[in-house]
Amino acid sequence: MASTNDAQLRWLSQCEEDVVQDDLTQLVSETRGVMEKLADAAVKLGAWQMVLWQPRYVYAETDSLCYQKVSTNDKPIGRPKKVPFSSISKVDELEYGEFVVQSSGRDYTFKAVDTNQCTVMVHNLRQLLARYRETHDAGGSRLSLKRGA
Repeated sequence: MASTNDAQLRWLSQCEEDVVQDDLTQLVSETRGVMEKLADAAVKLGAWQMVLWQPRYVYAETDSLCYQKVSTNDKPIGRPKKVPFSSISKVDELEYGEFVVQSSGRDYTFKAVDTNQCTVMVHNLRQLLARYRETHDAGGSRLSLKRGA
């Protein structure tokens, strides 16, 4: 009887883990798109300031927010830059489809195609950050995407 209960508990635990893994895979796959990133240095012209928006392919992994340059037909090119979730303190949604990722090193401002894409990105990034913190702050097992899943 005890071995049957143990087998059932192992099966139930595996099913729960599979659901969490599927949910994580879905969340990561939805957290991506071509957006504009605010360039670091702004040019000051007297009382005015000129800013430069650069097109970037922005996407999430289980442990970081990534972005990379895009070609003229919006295909990712070059080496991706990563902002580890361990360094991100906050993600704020602004007006006009913009959001800011605050990290220990600097702030990253992105502009989505529309407010809907912005809201989805902010919501998903906050969920991924919360999951990351749950598994890393509590010393629990680390979540990762399975290859071939």
